[in-house]
Amino acid sequence: MGSITCIAWKGDTLVLGDMDGNLNFWDLKGRVSRGIPTHRSWVRKIRFAPGKGNQKLIAMYNDGAEVWDTKEVQMVSSLRSGRNVTFRILDVDWCTSDKVILASDDGCIRVLEMSMKSACFRMDEQELTEPVWCPYLLVPRASLALKAFLLHQPWNGQYSLDISHVDYPENEEIKNLLQEQLNSLSNDIKKLLLDPEFTLLQRCLLVSRLYGDESELHFWTVAAHYLHSLSQEKSASTTAPKEAAPRDKLSNPLDICYDVLCENAYFQKFQLERVNLQEVKRSTYDHTRKCTDQLLLLGQTDRAVQLLLETSADNQHYYCDSLKACLVTTVTSSGPSQSTIKLVATNMIANGKLAEGVQLLCLIDKAADACRYLQTYGEWNRAAWLAKVRLNPEECADVLRRWVDHLCSPQVNQKSKALLVLLSLGCFFSVAETLHSMRYFDRAALFVEACLKYGAFEVTEDTEKLITAIYADYARSLKNLGFKQGAVLFASKAGAAGKDLLNELESPKEEPIEE
Repeated sequence: MGSITCIAWKGDTLVLGDMDGNLNFWDLKGRVSRGIPTHRSWVRKIRFAPGKGNQKLIAMYNDGAEVWDTKEVQMVSSLRSGRNVTFRILDVDWCTSDKVILASDDGCIRVLEMSMKSACFRMDEQELTEPVWCPYLLVPRASLALKAFLLHQPWNGQYSLDISHVDYPENEEIKNLLQEQLNSLSNDIKKLLLDPEFTLLQRCLLVSRLYGDESELHFWTVAAHYLHSLSQEKSASTTAPKEAAPRDKLSNPLDICYDVLCENAYFQKFQLERVNLQEVKRSTYDHTRKCTDQLLLLGQTDRAVQLLLETSADNQHYYCDSLKACLVTTVTSSGPSQSTIKLVATNMIANGKLAEGVQLLCLIDKAADACRYLQTYGEWNRAAWLAKVRLNPEECADVLRRWVDHLCSPQVNQKSKALLVLLSLGCFFSVAETLHSMRYFDRAALFVEACLKYGAFEVTEDTEKLITAIYADYARSLKNLGFKQGAVLFASKAGAAGKDLLNELESPKEEPIEE
């Protein structure tokens, strides 16, 4: 054999493959080996089939794959790129005991019978008995035009799922494919899309789910929550006392899966419940120590002291925990005491003990300084967490704005995450600016429409330039998609910025008649 490239072992059978394409079958019980030259390229991978007593094996080469029966030492089937198939195999494995699965360079995963005859087909090669909703089977421009058609209902004052009702000058084949996709929607979804009471934000959420767009789904979920909260606050300020607003926020908060994007009061409440649960479940000293650290950061000093005093005398941390309990109990707000603790905390942070220094700063109500240190040392998520649980809304907003600047920096470039943080801060105009700078013209235009509807901002001298630029750019993108009526709609909303585009869109109408 040449240089061995892969080995597989099951039961009493050991199989080796080498760079020359040879397979060597070893019967460990009978102490017999047999070499088979396959006359193929380097053996890249060998896998036994699952199941007790199943001695089938698949081998992958540069130019294809083979299935072998190791009991009989016979090849069962073979697949060769360029001869049997046009694609190149990138990886192989067993799907079940009698089916193999192949990953290929054409972006497909194929499940095959052991005879290497296909047991699955590409979606666009299938003749389905019923249409399946999958807009990604359409060409990209048609898929995006379909998305715009669903988002901007009604057209011509009429809610409709008939693509022929809009000015979309594509060839009939494309329009028929679009109509098939629309017809394949379930009746429940059709009912929602055609409901005049279905709001723009609800429509954006539904379409993002239909398209499986995770980024848009998160964006519209957070945007809908905070725009709705803003609307409720405005109505409550005119009809009810101010005290009712925070209570309403807690009764209908953003889902906790969004973590630091949630409202401060709800986030604090959840973190306290979480640490209490962890405290009940603790079973080791390390677990107890983590609970203590969290309680100190949350400002629950009395409970933290109780946990520190639980450390047994034979524990190596007994002395330190006892002193820490004394410090937490006796810390005062006097000038000399605060100065000393702040100096010690600063020295600890400078010498690599960031967590300990942050705890000391939190003990003397210097959580804002602690957040700045955390951000300086690159602990942006921890800084955001601490700001949420310890700082007042204004200080917390400052910490989160610095985080947004960091996320938008060229070195980090996580603007999608920055958008969610800006939404949680209520910086809706900044969100529109960021979306426009990212060239997310469709999302920017829809977001501006929603903000104007909910009163997040108004068309003024300061905002008009951005709003019209967003509408004009979105109109151009719709024009490039061939969705003429949508382009005309937003070009007309863009005012002076869309005037030339509007003239361009309306002038070609006469050209076909002249010809």
